Order: sequence, then C-alpha cells, then structure tokens
Amino acid sequence: MDFILNSMRKIDNDQAKEYAFGTEQSLVEHLAICFINPKDFEKLNLVPSLHLKISNEERSIIVKVEKDENVHESTIVMPVSIWSNRLSLVKNNELLYKNIVVNVEATRDPVTKFKEIMEELRG
Repeated sequence: MDFILNSMRKIDNDQAKEYAFGTEQSLVEHLAICFINPKDFEKLNLVPSLHLKISNEERSIIVKVEKDENVHESTIVMPVSIWSNRLSLVKNNELLYKNIVVNVEATRDPVTKFKEIMEELRG
C-alpha cells in the first residue's frame, strides 16, 4: 500500500540526544519507529507485535510502528534519524526528506539494526 513519508523532529525522538546520552538499544527504541493514523493501522492489519517495512524506489527499512491520531491518513511520520534518512531521495540535485512516496507492508522481520545501516553506508 502506498503512503507519503515525512520526517520531522520530535522532542521524545531526538537522535542527537540518544546518540550522546543513550545506548544502541535506546537508539532503536526511540528512532527506529514510525507513526501512522489508527485507521491505517487497521487497514494494514497491524498488531503491536508486527513491524512495518517501508520501501521507496531505492531502499527499504524495517521499523516499529505506533498509532498516532495526529498523523493524517495515508501518511507516515518518522523522527529525523539514520532510519528515516535511508529513505531520503536525491532528485534533480535536491535532497527530498518530505512527501516521499513509499510502499508499506506489515512484517514479522526484525527492525533494521543501527550497525547494519552504518555498514551499508561505509560500503
């Protein structure tokens, strides 16, 4: 199912704070997450034990998912982080981190690990 992905800064989901004062586990707990409207949660047949695989034309990640009534339907909101940055795109020499069309699906696969993303970036 297609959604629109937007990344944003959230007080409780701050990458700089987690990286400076947290642990690798707290990075995952607070940043490897997305928020969707409760109606979309139901449409996707999600339950708390499932994760969400989010893919664009170049990459995919797996994150935890939470309901948030403040998120518009057919929209995903992610905190600015290494996870959301993996879905950013460059088009016409511009970095896109808002209004990115993504495909989502429920999965039991584990959340994409921080070290896995770092290894991929290092090439």
